[in-house]
Amino acid sequence: MKVNGFLLTSLLGCSIATASSNRPLIHLTPEKGWMNDPNGLFYDRADDVWHAYYQFNPNSTVWAEPISWGHSISKDLSTWEEKGIAIASNDTNSGIYTGSVVIDRNNTSGFFNSSIANEKRIVAIYTYNTPTSETQEVAYSLDGGLTFKKYSGNPVININSTQFRDPKVFWYQPSQTWVMAVAQSQKYSVHFYNSKDLKKWTLVSEFKQHGILGYQYETPNLVQVPIVDSTNSTKTSKWVLFVSVNPGALIGGSFVQYFVGDFDGKQFTPVSNATQILDYGKDYYAFQIVDNTPSDEVIGMAWASNWQYCANVPTSPWRSSFSLARNFTLQYANTNPESEVLQLISTPIYNGLAKNGTSYHLQNQSLETNSSLTFDLSGASNFTTGLFDFELTFSSNSSAFGNADFAALDIYLKGVNTTEYLRLGFEGNAKAVYLDRSHTNVNFVERNPLFSGQVSVDIVPAETLSETVSVYKIQGIVDRNILELYINDGQFVSTNTFFFSDGNYINTIDISTEVNKTFKLIDFQAAQYST
Repeated sequence: MKVNGFLLTSLLGCSIATASSNRPLIHLTPEKGWMNDPNGLFYDRADDVWHAYYQFNPNSTVWAEPISWGHSISKDLSTWEEKGIAIASNDTNSGIYTGSVVIDRNNTSGFFNSSIANEKRIVAIYTYNTPTSETQEVAYSLDGGLTFKKYSGNPVININSTQFRDPKVFWYQPSQTWVMAVAQSQKYSVHFYNSKDLKKWTLVSEFKQHGILGYQYETPNLVQVPIVDSTNSTKTSKWVLFVSVNPGALIGGSFVQYFVGDFDGKQFTPVSNATQILDYGKDYYAFQIVDNTPSDEVIGMAWASNWQYCANVPTSPWRSSFSLARNFTLQYANTNPESEVLQLISTPIYNGLAKNGTSYHLQNQSLETNSSLTFDLSGASNFTTGLFDFELTFSSNSSAFGNADFAALDIYLKGVNTTEYLRLGFEGNAKAVYLDRSHTNVNFVERNPLFSGQVSVDIVPAETLSETVSVYKIQGIVDRNILELYINDGQFVSTNTFFFSDGNYINTIDISTEVNKTFKLIDFQAAQYST
């Protein structure tokens, strides 16, 4: 990621609030300093450890050079241990920008001798940014990814551009070659290169001016994704190209689009020129695939923020976090009654958590206007962690809307101080899931109109029972100041940060409606967790 001049101006004028106790528990954050794009995500099969690198400046809570690669590790993708800087910038005016990591098992690069086990032959490919150029460089690790030695022959690619960045490299087995996807950002082009040794690269194709262009392309990723059917069986696969755009999101700021297609080792061919949206929330950008997963699953993570306001959010001594890791598959899904489209399905990964408080499981409960359902997550100990999930399957009967101008199933997520809360739910006339994150006492939320208070996702039913009755599913994961919503088993996803007063964690779920005989809770579950 490269910060543009007009964005940098806003960063320099930011104000900082303190909310240290609101640090997420299972979303990766740095102990202190600035974080943005995920870099070099990979799994070490020898040690059973997940590695995450990221754009990092430990001495600032706004984006500022020098940018280095920070590094954290995890055994479960939920709890993280920070390991410090892995690749440092050469000087205060340059940066080690976004890139990727591969396992060079066969030592195609020649960087390793027999003392380095095959699974430990870790090579990083990244963008080196200076005031006058962006080039692609290579570094390798001899200590399991803790530190890296820069290749003496750098740069490995130089096209004399200041807007050429974010290489994602992977091994293409059919032709026994390395493939790089890298953005010539302001030409709206993804370049594809081939290499036999990670040092000498040949341009083989370009993917230009597709989808939503916005201001610039960034962080391209290409991966083969399995297609699953309704029984979760895998029969075939397609390739998916992810392209981040900033600014240019339809709801403002940063977002990630993707294209489904075919790849022959040199050229990506989309099945359609139509773009699709990876996440419909405000806070999901710079997506990256994890390399070398245990069973070659497609797992990815993103930066959970937005360049419109990332430098101003009220957290200290750190700024920004990652999303949860997600497992991705492709599935043919209805986008309307007459069309079926191959779409990504997202499944959140969060492991190793202990239930802490009261858990709930409710079935077949009709909702009426004169009653609401209240669930206190803190339990008998009255202890609130701020980390919980809920799953709601419900039916909506459109024949009962009558003249209601807002036929809503409301879900209120209330803090211990109930003046601060999230309002989310489903509106039947629009068939949309909505979120209102504006009900807070934090000045930043009120004063910054770019931190949109209300966001929504237009959806289709998970199941249609009759002409007027449809079924929908909403799964939510709340981690202190981040809410991730997975709708209809991950067909639609929305990631959004929110900010309450320091230490005011959500501990209560209220579910209600203002229309009778419309909504029925088929199944509801909720639980609070600690790490």
